Amino acid sequence: MVMVDSNTLLLLILGLMDRRLVNSHEKTSVYEEEDFVNLIELVGDLNNLIVVPNILTEVDNLLNNFKGERRYKYVMAMMEFISKSTEEYVRSVHGVSSYYFSDLGLTDSIILYMKDRYDLLITSDSMLSDRANSLGINHFDIKAYRNLRFQ
Repeated sequence: MVMVDSNTLLLLILGLMDRRLVNSHEKTSVYEEEDFVNLIELVGDLNNLIVVPNILTEVDNLLNNFKGERRYKYVMAMMEFISKSTEEYVRSVHGVSSYYFSDLGLTDSIILYMKDRYDLLITSDSMLSDRANSLGINHFDIKAYRNLRFQ
């Protein structure tokens, strides 16, 4: 299974809506269509993905203000993602009880708490990536990879 963090899921949903939207959001403005394609190749199949409700809620809060045709595309992309991915609930007490909560917040602490439930973490958060690295979690920092392309 592959875990994605909130900003990575944001990139994924925007790309599923329309690849040209990938850099249209302030949280994904550094990305290009190629980054979405790379993400899809890395994930393979939406059925391989695992998320927690916290991630879905964060993404929905950032994207649920579309109007018209984009609203329809958003709803369809979220429905497709949610119907194919695996959603697991973790009580928030596990996140706030984590050593990492004060630095990373609730959602990322829960992602680290779940480390035995996935084989790969895809993130665009350097702090989360650093913590995953220190814990020996197999991870891919999509933002760092993107930045390497331009060096």
